[in-house]
Amino acid sequence: MNQDATRYFYQPVLIFLGAVSLVLTAYVTWLTLNDLSLMKPQAQKFVGLDNYWRLLTDARGLGALWRTALFTIAVTTIEILLGLAIVLYLDREFKGRRLVRALLLVPIIMTPVVVGLTWRFMFDPSTGMVNYVLSLLGQDRPMDWLGNPAIALFAVMIADIWQWTPFVALLTLAALEALPTDPLDAARVDGAKEWQVTFYVLLPMLKRALLIVALIRAIDSVKAFDLFYIMTRGGPALSTETLNLYGYIAAFTNFDVSYAMTIALVLTVVTNIALLAVYGVMFPARNEARA
Repeated sequence: MNQDATRYFYQPVLIFLGAVSLVLTAYVTWLTLNDLSLMKPQAQKFVGLDNYWRLLTDARGLGALWRTALFTIAVTTIEILLGLAIVLYLDREFKGRRLVRALLLVPIIMTPVVVGLTWRFMFDPSTGMVNYVLSLLGQDRPMDWLGNPAIALFAVMIADIWQWTPFVALLTLAALEALPTDPLDAARVDGAKEWQVTFYVLLPMLKRALLIVALIRAIDSVKAFDLFYIMTRGGPALSTETLNLYGYIAAFTNFDVSYAMTIALVLTVVTNIALLAVYGVMFPARNEARA
């Protein structure tokens, strides 16, 4: 089957998905320009850009945006670094290699709700495993991981990193095994040490794959909701309230649908701009060639 014939199969799907996306985006944009409350749906009125101005001057919303950015950047960076370290370790022969690869799937197949409940129990100040391990290392006073505003966000990060680092490792490992081995062998023959082969040959070859994995994880981290809702529900003292969680509260607690849609639309636009900027910085030559 030639390429022209295959277009008849995927083009209708792309057209349908594109049309649905445009309709939904237009509807959400229209909602952001109105004042719609589920408590008084009949009192809906056009307010223009008032919801956007409200978000720009909302200290709680700006704080949630900052925590969303901090969470996304931190967990994505740590997961990429840890995943790469795991890949470099697995890219050699040792006993139990297949078993280790199989065990990497365990956190991935767990739902975020189960992961959140598990880590919420592990972070319990009185019966949690985390404080027990710390006590064995000399920590006398138990830490209230999810009740302390200073470390609650860090605790949620640990749960997210535990679940999704194996995902990064498996995708990176697949990319590594697809790379040609000739450049690596040539570098070793020329006398390069193993760390030089890794940093100057292997990592540049993996750069594109690592960027794709990082973009996938960044998008998922921006959308993170389950872990926050199960583990902290935005507390304590709003220290773990992200923009997604704030939008949920605005829609289903305050019943302010228009403001919730504004939060969702702004988060989507900001995320897309940030990801496109990162891609443009990482691959300027390729973008110029396309232009």
